Parts: sequence; structure tokens; C-alpha cells
Amino acid sequence: MAPTQAPAIAAVAALLFAGGAASLLLPRAPEASVKDYYSSFEAPRLDNTTYSEVQKLLLQGRPFVVLDGARGLPMASWDCDFVKKEFPDSRIRQEGTDSDVNAVKMSSDWTSLVKPFKAAKRFPPGAPKNRPFYWDIAKASQDEKHRKWGKKPREVVQKIVSSSAVPYWLPNQETTSMGSSSEMWFHPPGAGAPAHMDPHCSTTVSFCFSGRRKWRMMVPPEEPHPSGYFDGEIYGASDPKRQGEWQPTFEVEAPAGSAVIVYPGMVHETVSTGEACSSSISQTFDVPVAAAYYRAFWPRFALIGEDVGNCGYVVSGMVTFNSRTRISPAKEEEARKAGKVFASKVDKDGDGKISAAEMEAIGGKASKKQPNRRSLEELVSFHDVDRDGEVTAKEVEESWVMYATAMHRVKSRPRQQEL
Repeated sequence: MAPTQAPAIAAVAALLFAGGAASLLLPRAPEASVKDYYSSFEAPRLDNTTYSEVQKLLLQGRPFVVLDGARGLPMASWDCDFVKKEFPDSRIRQEGTDSDVNAVKMSSDWTSLVKPFKAAKRFPPGAPKNRPFYWDIAKASQDEKHRKWGKKPREVVQKIVSSSAVPYWLPNQETTSMGSSSEMWFHPPGAGAPAHMDPHCSTTVSFCFSGRRKWRMMVPPEEPHPSGYFDGEIYGASDPKRQGEWQPTFEVEAPAGSAVIVYPGMVHETVSTGEACSSSISQTFDVPVAAAYYRAFWPRFALIGEDVGNCGYVVSGMVTFNSRTRISPAKEEEARKAGKVFASKVDKDGDGKISAAEMEAIGGKASKKQPNRRSLEELVSFHDVDRDGEVTAKEVEESWVMYATAMHRVKSRPRQQEL
């Protein structure tokens, strides 16, 4: 590595892994065990923080809460009473049925409407018993008129989008895309969302505007369940064979004014633990992506086709340093040959180490056709599995093998077992 290039990688590594680097070590194996990857299941509680402090957590995929995470946001006052008065002609729905029609008037006394889930008595301890209210009106701009959004839905959507903002602790990025991904949740006391997985490839931030909530989360097992992770299925209330499958490892308390981070592929549940109606909004953001987390768990995520399994373009883009090189699904021997060829192509000077300049050279110039182009920090986090501050040609080869063999496994699975 040339002397002028080494500091760039070293600086990135120092920033990402300073302060407890040993606890962030990743195993060299293509598929990491959850315990080895995280070392501990601590979910940090931060306050008055900075992006430099949360960046390493976001890249690693470690859940955390920023206690003043909603500070300064235009929506910070959007509690349950506010939305009832501000959007009286809109409609929401109470979760827990097979219908996606919004049957509840926003101006009605829905905050006192307590209804348990049908299978609540068979839910495991700690799971929410009562049904929450859900408002995903941002989808009203799509062709979903049958869902009955209420009056002037497009104006409501515009109000939500224009009121969205990047929180002080995240890097500057497009607010319109955050606003367009908005989903509002309203939890009367005891209500919550049963454990489920979101179909997002970007990280989610959930701002709690009122009340108090408990979050529990877990990474799915190496062999994900064929039935997937729709609302509460992991509890085993409907399928006794799944009882005991819900083994949450992370637990986060989110008071009013806070923000909780949820990563793609993370199974999670919420429950209102306060006395007041809890209001929140969940939005996805693009920068940064949970790069090291994707690198560690893609072999299992790839098998969950209905949700995070659709995020292969995010992972392959990091494997190839934004170069859009095609990675063919392959068994290990064939994948390793292709991986070595690609690694040698990246390692122009043949010194076995990939410099910042070499990463940028293989990726080419940025263009509008690459909206998912990843930064140097994300690429280093993805490939530098041993966390020694350098990306090696061998690590690039292993990343290629990981992705190619994972996709070969997906392609080779019997049709009836596909997720």
C-alpha cells in the first residue's frame, strides 16, 4: 500500500472500531454465529451524541437507542392527540386482522379502544397482548384506493413528507425518501406489534413521540423458518412447532423523544409500557448501510426471500466495490476461482492489500444510475473481517465466495422449500 494511501484506510478503521475493538471482531468464517459476531447483546443508550459515535454501531448492525433522538424534528410533537386533531378526516386501521382497509376514523375515540390479539393467550411472556393502530398513508400515493385513506390523502402525505427531517445524529441525506417511507404506529397502553421482519433493505429509525415502549429483537437462525416472519408467526401461537423459536437477544427501552434503530432482517417486536398512548413514526434511511452486518449474515438472509432476501443488490454492490461486476451463483471451488480473479483485478499493484485508491478505481466514477453506491467507510467495514485496519485481497476473495455460494444455495433449494 502506497504511503499516501495507507492513512485513508487506517483512518477509516480507527474511526469505525476505536473504543473496544476486541468486542467488534468478526469471525473469519463466511457465516458468523450471532454470539461470536456481537460478543455481547448490549444495546447502547446514547444521549446528546454525534454521528461519529453512532457510525460504528450502524455499520456493525448493533441495535441502540438515542434517548434524545427526536430532538429538533418538526414531528416531535406528533402524539396521539395531535394526529387526531391535525388529520381528523384521515383513517387508520387496528392491526390484528387479515384486512388492510383503514376502518377507523382518525377523529374517533380510538385511543381508548382496547382489543387483544385473537391468539394473545398463547403468545410468549413479554409479547404484546393488545392490537396497535397503524397508519401507512405514505402508500396513498400508490394505487391502493381500496384501502380507504380518508379525505385528501395526497395532501396528508405531503404534510408528512415535508415535516420529515434527518435527525441531528445522522449524516445529511435525502429527506424526501425518508418521509415517503413513513409508517406511523399508535400503541394504547399494553398494545404493540408482534415479532416480525420488515421488507426493507435500508436501516429503519423509529422515533417515539409520546408514551414509552419496549423493543425486543433477534437475528433469525442460520436456517430461517420456511414460513417466514410475518406478524407473530415466530411465537408458535398458530403453529405449535414454532413455539420456543422466539428467543430475543436485544432489549431496548424507548421513552418519549427517543429513537430506536432496527436493521434489515432483524426480527423485532414492540409493546407500550407507559400509561399514555404511544405515538411513533418509522422511516428508513440510506446512509450508512449496515455493511459489516450484511457481510456476516447474508448467507442466512439470502434464504428469506420475502423480506431481506431481496437485498442481494446491496450486498453484491459492496462485494464488487460499486463496480457492478456480476457475481454468478457457484459452489465453493468455482466461486473461489472467480473470487481470486476479481481480487487480483482490484489489487492492481499485487501487494495483497487493497488501498483506498484501488477501491475507488475499480468502482469507477459515480453516476445517477448508481443510487446505491457505497462509501469508502462502508466498503472497508464490509470487507475488513478481521478488523486489522486493512482490506486484503484474501478478504475480497472470501467476500466473493460468501456471496456466490449463498446465492447458489438459494438457487439450489427445492422449490417447495423456498421462502
